[in-house]
Amino acid sequence: MHGWLDPTEQDRFKRFVRPADQHQFLVSHALLRCVLGQRLGCAPRKVRFSYTERNKPVIDLRGGQALGQPLDEPPLHFNLSHTQNMAVVALAQAPVGVDTEWLGRCAPAHDLAARYFTPAECRDIQNRSPEQSQRHFLGYWTLKEAFLKAEGWGIVDRLDSFEFELSPHTAWPPARIRLRVRQALSLPTRPWRFYQWHIEPDHLVSLAACARQTQHQTPDIRCWQAHEWLR
Repeated sequence: MHGWLDPTEQDRFKRFVRPADQHQFLVSHALLRCVLGQRLGCAPRKVRFSYTERNKPVIDLRGGQALGQPLDEPPLHFNLSHTQNMAVVALAQAPVGVDTEWLGRCAPAHDLAARYFTPAECRDIQNRSPEQSQRHFLGYWTLKEAFLKAEGWGIVDRLDSFEFELSPHTAWPPARIRLRVRQALSLPTRPWRFYQWHIEPDHLVSLAACARQTQHQTPDIRCWQAHEWLR
């Protein structure tokens, strides 16, 4: 599988110090290439990427006919996220962003929320039990990451320039997710719909998908629960 990676991916692979982190990166990117190769009609190692100015990978369709991509079809968009024993790939014919987290992650929810989130989001987290506050913190965090990845902005210092309202407050995952923009720098470039799922037993997945796309076709979501790396 290592031979499937392009030079940029191989360079990122080498930056990981822990073998477990290298294993997670290799497996998740190999799975991404398998899915994309299947959709494009080519071998996984032949999928080529280019990168935006913010280093978001996109499919390089130069020579697209050789990859099996009809030139008159909309380009295939994708996004990858991985965490403890989980990899998630989202595919669509419009920009898409996905993020996943392990619910067992020990994060200082209140401190991080106070640093990065809006007052309304912080109040929602603080009004929960310890178990619920951790879960809702990760819920907000993954939604924010999915939105920023879908827009192609990356994780930058703008997490409190927009906020999410999760309704109803007693349900989890939320039945309705609403985005509110607080500062102009986070105005969306297109209409988005947001989704969130609890993947049993202990993973959370959030998705941002172009609303125009989801009126006609639901994005393709692939989740893999991988075994831990064994030395």
